[in-house]
Amino acid sequence: MAFPEHLQNRLGQIAEALDLDAAEMTVVKMRPGTDERHKELELLQGSWNEARAWIILDENDHPHTMTSPQALSKMIAMLASAQGESFQLKLEKAIWQRYPIDFYDVWAVAMDRIKRQAQLHPKSTVVKLDLDWLVAEIKQEYPNLFYHLDQMVTQREE
Repeated sequence: MAFPEHLQNRLGQIAEALDLDAAEMTVVKMRPGTDERHKELELLQGSWNEARAWIILDENDHPHTMTSPQALSKMIAMLASAQGESFQLKLEKAIWQRYPIDFYDVWAVAMDRIKRQAQLHPKSTVVKLDLDWLVAEIKQEYPNLFYHLDQMVTQREE
């Protein structure tokens, strides 16, 4: 089916974002129903049996997506994994900026502190923590885990 140009452009953007071919997407038009609780759906493109996300155009031609619970669960898992990787990279950067003697010892201490912080707030799914501050605190408490460049420079000058 040929869509108006503005809608064709928007569907193309959605297809690109979802890594789909726009011609293979299932597109459904939602129209007013017999009352407020009911709507009428018209299949404009694709199939009712598609396992992919559906694009639903509301009464104002605004596109919405609908997906299966399995696909949504997979997306949430992927986002959680990416968030975990991002956190690990930020912690790694914070540690390396303080010149650790043994990176993994500092990592273990930091993770222990983070776990204790999470246990203090068991109902919270997000623990806000300044990782630079955390590693600075670890360096103060365990100075033997880090190189002290200022001391090394002073010793060389003497």
